[in-house]
Amino acid sequence: MTSSRPVPVRTPATGGDRASFGCRICAWLCDRFCSDEGQGSASFWEASEDWEREHSNESELWSEDSHRSRELAIQASDLSKTDREAAFQLFLEAAEAGSVWSMEMVGWNYDTGTVVAADFVQAQQYYCRAICAGSGTATIRYAKLLERHGHHETWEALLEDGVRSDFVPAYFWLAWFRCKRLRNRKTFREARPLLEYAAGKGHPGARYVLAGWMLVGRFGLREIPKGFRLFRESVEQYDKESERGVVEEPEKRLAA
Repeated sequence: MTSSRPVPVRTPATGGDRASFGCRICAWLCDRFCSDEGQGSASFWEASEDWEREHSNESELWSEDSHRSRELAIQASDLSKTDREAAFQLFLEAAEAGSVWSMEMVGWNYDTGTVVAADFVQAQQYYCRAICAGSGTATIRYAKLLERHGHHETWEALLEDGVRSDFVPAYFWLAWFRCKRLRNRKTFREARPLLEYAAGKGHPGARYVLAGWMLVGRFGLREIPKGFRLFRESVEQYDKESERGVVEEPEKRLAA
């Protein structure tokens, strides 16, 4: 369910700051965007998911849950470290007791095939219940599920609703999925304002993708220097975030 952000290995600078930065940006580029499928590395997506959770409304939804549903969710979270099947049953009970976070967790289990067999219909049901209760995180996870299954009109409408609600992650994922589906100049150009808005709000995925596309000339050769500057700012920001340590696990933050 959760992931920790990797801390980059730092080596002493040799040959001056310019050479040091060149090595860092090459390593950083590979860490973010290199993968066998060309979809970006695991740490790239983990950093984005960490940020999205930190900037979601989960804490507000948690505070609105009943005492009983919160107790069940906390028990399920603790139990998941030793008995995931029993924990899933508690998440189910908590979801039925009204825990929005548990609805999302049950949906995630059915979505990913964790503990139970993957089931699109069940994942859809629990994600939609969480969305109707106001969960932004469930909105993004459901959009990802829909995209993987080829329900393009549905995920697009869902994320467009998120944009209209000014939910920052929706800006990024709408841009990313549109460009993944139609990789042409018009689509990239139309996605740029969405990425720029999300990047301006601090979304790491939007910053990285916008900088990368600028750097490789997606928006014209004149944008390459700007892309390099944005990459440098992103590297520096990543270093600062890494120095602060791993993002706290969601269940621990909610239980606090």
